[in-house]
Amino acid sequence: MNSEDAQILALQVLTFLVEDGARIEGFLRMTGTDPSDLRALATSPDGLAAILDYLLGNEALLLAFTGEAQCPDDAPARAHRTLAGSRPTPDWT
Repeated sequence: MNSEDAQILALQVLTFLVEDGARIEGFLRMTGTDPSDLRALATSPDGLAAILDYLLGNEALLLAFTGEAQCPDDAPARAHRTLAGSRPTPDWT
């Protein structure tokens, strides 16, 4: 997966989270992220990787996203690898 495709998928995940109050509240609570931080997350490869990392940590949420987005179940993991590379995702808390 190339970088542009990975960024697009991560933005789709963010949209998926934001479209449902419970999903975005769970994201904000679990990551310690403030709603005002979402724009910064959406504009950096590290932030997008962090969004994907959150999704990958919750199988039910992952499968809900891939089902809704009609993408392969491994697409978010491939996007995460592309965005994060070999470096760890920084702590956004």
